[in-house]
Amino acid sequence: MTGWLDRVFPRPLPSARQRPEEMVYAIEDRPPLPVVVGMGVQHALLALIFALYAAIAAQGIGLDERQIVAYVNATVLVMGCGTLLQALSSRFGAGLLLVTIPGAGRLPIQIALTLHYGLAATMGATIVSGLLAVAMARVIPRLRSVFPPEVIGVVLVMMGITLITGGVSRSVGFTQGTYELSVPAMLAAGATVACMVGTAIWGSPALRRVAMVAGAVVGTAVTALTGNMPAGNPLDMPWMAVPVLGLDLPLPEFHPVPILVLALAQFITIMDQFGSTLSMDRMTDARWRRADMAMVARSVTGLGLIHVLFGLTGTLPGGSASANIGLAHATGVAARRVGVAAGLTLMLAAFFPPLAGLLVMTPAPVVGGILLYTAAYMITAGMDLVMSRMMNPRRNFTVGLAVVIGTSVMLVPQLTREAPDWLQVIVQSGLTMGALAAVALNALFRIGVRKTVRHTLDPAREAQEAAEAMEYSGKLWGVRPDTVLRAGHAVGEALEALRESGVEGPVELSVSFDEFNLVGTLSYQGVALRFGTAETPDMAAMLDAGDDDDIDAAMRRLSSLLIVKLADRVRSAQKGAVAELRLSFAH
Repeated sequence: MTGWLDRVFPRPLPSARQRPEEMVYAIEDRPPLPVVVGMGVQHALLALIFALYAAIAAQGIGLDERQIVAYVNATVLVMGCGTLLQALSSRFGAGLLLVTIPGAGRLPIQIALTLHYGLAATMGATIVSGLLAVAMARVIPRLRSVFPPEVIGVVLVMMGITLITGGVSRSVGFTQGTYELSVPAMLAAGATVACMVGTAIWGSPALRRVAMVAGAVVGTAVTALTGNMPAGNPLDMPWMAVPVLGLDLPLPEFHPVPILVLALAQFITIMDQFGSTLSMDRMTDARWRRADMAMVARSVTGLGLIHVLFGLTGTLPGGSASANIGLAHATGVAARRVGVAAGLTLMLAAFFPPLAGLLVMTPAPVVGGILLYTAAYMITAGMDLVMSRMMNPRRNFTVGLAVVIGTSVMLVPQLTREAPDWLQVIVQSGLTMGALAAVALNALFRIGVRKTVRHTLDPAREAQEAAEAMEYSGKLWGVRPDTVLRAGHAVGEALEALRESGVEGPVELSVSFDEFNLVGTLSYQGVALRFGTAETPDMAAMLDAGDDDDIDAAMRRLSSLLIVKLADRVRSAQKGAVAELRLSFAH
């Protein structure tokens, strides 16, 4: 049984992360208990703000006041379960600080399906979409070439751009059907952003840990001073309630059309989860090199399981919150133990309706300021990810055209008005269209790219030609610059070692790349060189002795050691009269 489980849901492997300088506590760090609790509460409070989407969904499907309270509480309970699952290092979660919130993009779908087909059909379709995510997670580790850094970078950029509309609208005082600028709203949003940015840039580590709270408090204070606090009294709600029990839930039903619609919508959520996971992974590892597809698979597995729970409770499904990633960036605290604390806090808050009600009443300009801060971080994180690889025209147009396509459906909504109703959920989402375009363009532009490039080196300038060949290949395949530089030095040292050993005649360099390794193979007429693991020679003693033969031998050993250090794997082979030296560089 365990063997089958390990094959289908692999256990997380130990990771060798290095904490970035700007990060106070990285993923596996153990912050002091007060920091864990304090930051966990902050993340829970930020997530509770977005429980407003659940209240809107409940109103949209026609629930009464009592049922709306129960609906929001049930949503908060599932949010806590999802946050806890993602924070735990297990085969069913990413082991990252990823906070679950209801999805704003799911609001119109949830309301429309429930009104047309009934809550039972929406519940069944949500359960199926969750199981679909679990199934898709099984193939994600094999899709690394489909999701290179430039594709994920586009997803992050589009995630940031999609936050701008909601952030700006709230920040300037736009409401449903009203588009008049509000000076008090702009003051409150500006104060929120300024406080968060100032704290993140100039604040001490202790102050950075309360950046979001400080920004929210300052923004709320400005809102109160201008007399624009939201109406309502959360104290009118019952002090305690058991989540879910207040809902009159039917048994799930399974109808083809709702299942198809939510299956398409699930792709949006999976891509969002993909980008959130890699953003947090990259932010917390100074030695980040490549997408950890196994981690992404566990993250999507957790997403799918939580969507099953959203379906069973009939609540509004969602994914990991970008705003909470922005909070982790602002505070420099990303320890997964904070995620555990946030999940437990949310689960506890679900039993106290006034708490959720109070947070739902957070002034809209304050929420807008938080969204704008997060949008800025997500966009720059995406750009940084795109530029982590060497660029060429193929990669430039993959990124540029994907962003153009994604933003075009946002800036020119008339483009999608004629699309069928069932397709609207896809074509109206800038994030989805940008992500789909990036994946499709990446696949298209890879056509005609050779997997192996061969060069016959001119003996008069072979080291320079080898370095140029490596740089050309790196741009062709999008290899990281540091890997290309390391490979160029190693191949140059290898060529010098070959000549020192007596090899004559031309040497052929073959370069290949498979997303995991950059490989340079030198083929020549002669005897294969063998590289041992000898200790570094004492050059000072050699020079003092003055024996030229000993010095030459020591230099050869140094060259061999340098090649072994630069390359991740070195292998020599003899094929008749032709010898090969294969240098592999992990990517």
